[in-house]
Amino acid sequence: MALELNMLKLRAIFQAEEAGELPPFLGSTIRGVLGHAMRDGVCVKPNLRCHLCELADQCDYTAYFSSAGNIAGSVNPFVLHVPLQNKTTWQRGDLLRFDITVFGRTTTAADFYVNGLLKMAEYGWGAKRLKFTPVQILNAFDKSLVWSNGVMWPENLRPNVTKARGRKTDSVLIRFDAPTRVVVKQKLQEKLTFELIIKAILTRIRLLLHAYEGTLLDWDEAAILAHAREIETVEENWQFIDFKRYSQTRKGKLELPAIRGYARFCGDLTPFTPLLEIGEIVHIGKNTTHGFGNYELYYI
Repeated sequence: MALELNMLKLRAIFQAEEAGELPPFLGSTIRGVLGHAMRDGVCVKPNLRCHLCELADQCDYTAYFSSAGNIAGSVNPFVLHVPLQNKTTWQRGDLLRFDITVFGRTTTAADFYVNGLLKMAEYGWGAKRLKFTPVQILNAFDKSLVWSNGVMWPENLRPNVTKARGRKTDSVLIRFDAPTRVVVKQKLQEKLTFELIIKAILTRIRLLLHAYEGTLLDWDEAAILAHAREIETVEENWQFIDFKRYSQTRKGKLELPAIRGYARFCGDLTPFTPLLEIGEIVHIGKNTTHGFGNYELYYI
């Protein structure tokens, strides 16, 4: 099963300009600041919610950051990944790195994302409104420099066509270090079977390709999932995360219960490895634009 998806992964490095406290998981904080930066740069009706705005289908913000609805629903064209977790105390000069990966035709709007990242310096981060300034922005796929110290190299905003060919294996460990929310019939799954993981990956790929590549998949998902049910879980460890974030829209705390952990699977895994490798990039489950649903693969 050969898979191809246009992607651009921007790696942003920021520096704290003052000491203070931030939440232990910064995905929601970063998304919130970046969203304000990108929306304020283009919005002509700031007091109107995007899905009610008659200009939404002409707006870069709704097209590239917060979909007000498209042919595949409200799936957004990017994911965040913040490797650093559980650091709550920040000192001036501390560095923060995070990645934003954009998909499909959205890669042609790379300069919109770069401008939003740079504009984040104008906003305070977290409840205490700490100041961070950009140090560098890089193209993480080809290791090229996009922006540093006020100098821009736009020619390095090249998308990458990710070709996941997979590998031969009969055992894989999948580790979810970020909060992960796979919900079935409005119920958070407290552990993930191999079938649930594959179903979540298929859903993400189908929605992204439909919305941002204009491609409809003709895979036999029923057969794929029937095969996935034959894969055995040989070890696992999951923890519940009582995650909450402040919602500016709702003016209060929003509960996003999640899990984190790992599972090792054995069986005829070779046909699934291309899917697993794409899933590593696109994330799975809900709230992927907050950095949720990221995992790493370890083959035996």
